[in-house]
Amino acid sequence: MKSLFFTISGVLILLSACNQNKSKEQETQDSTYIKAPQTMEEVQQLSEVVTRFVRAYINQDNEKANALIHPKLGFTVIHRPGVADVFTKVDSIDFGTPVPAHFPYPTFSNDYVLTFETLPTFDCGTEKWSKEGFFCDTTAHPDQLSRIALFQREFNQEEFSDAEIDAIKNAERKSYRVILTAKDPLIFHLQHEEGVWYITVLDRAYAGCDA
Repeated sequence: MKSLFFTISGVLILLSACNQNKSKEQETQDSTYIKAPQTMEEVQQLSEVVTRFVRAYINQDNEKANALIHPKLGFTVIHRPGVADVFTKVDSIDFGTPVPAHFPYPTFSNDYVLTFETLPTFDCGTEKWSKEGFFCDTTAHPDQLSRIALFQREFNQEEFSDAEIDAIKNAERKSYRVILTAKDPLIFHLQHEEGVWYITVLDRAYAGCDA
C-alpha cells in the first residue's frame, strides 16, 4: 500500500509539474503576440504612424519615411523577380534607389480614410480588389515573410536557419498589415517594439500578376 501511495503521489507531482511547464510555455508564447489597440489613445498612436508613412511614401520623402523605421529592425522589401516572392532587407528606404531597381516607387494620391477591418484581396483574373480603400487589420498578423523563408529553404536551398525563421515569426506576431488599394497599391507592415510602432515591411509583390 505504501508503495502504491508513493507511486500515485509521484505521478500527481509529475503531472502538476508538467501542467505548470505547459502553462509557462503558453504564457511565453502568448507574450510574443501584441494585443489589438483597446483605447482611443492606442488606436490614435497606430493610426498616426500608418498615415504618416503613407504621406511620406506619396511625397517620396526619405527623411520622414525613415523616421518611422527602427535602426535595428531595418526595412524589408518583398518583391517578385520571377515566379516566387523573395525579400530584401535594407537599412532604410531611398525613393531614388528603389528595391528592386527596375521597379520605381510610384507617385499617387490618396483620398481614402484609414479603417480598421479585414483586408481586401486582389483577383488577378478580374484585376480587381474585393473592396477598395485604406485598411489595417488588427485581428490577424501577417505571415508573408515566414512563408517566403520556408519556401526558399525548401525549394531554393536558401540558408534560413531555424533560429532565423523563429525570429521572423516572432516579429510577425507583433505586426499588422496595411493595404491601400490603387493601381499601384501601397502594402506594408508595422511592428510594435518597445512601446512604439515602426514600419518594417513593404510588400511590392502582392497584386502583381505579371509572373
